[in-house]
Amino acid sequence: MTELLSEIISILVAGISGIATGIGGGLTDLVQAIFFTTAEGGGQQLSVFGGLVVVFAGISLAIGLSRWVVNWLTSLGN
Repeated sequence: MTELLSEIISILVAGISGIATGIGGGLTDLVQAIFFTTAEGGGQQLSVFGGLVVVFAGISLAIGLSRWVVNWLTSLGN
């Protein structure tokens, strides 16, 4: 009985590992297709969309941190 249960568990784990590997590889390909382009000489560089995402993420981070600091400074008088 133990051998049968062990075999069932190994089959399930192998199936889950295969699915996870496939999903991870697919997500990696998707992100590389969206954010990177192949430059001359075989290197990769950030695509226009990727650059815009980085710029707007930086602006959002700067505004969020500025609001946090201002709220913290204004709360010191309370």
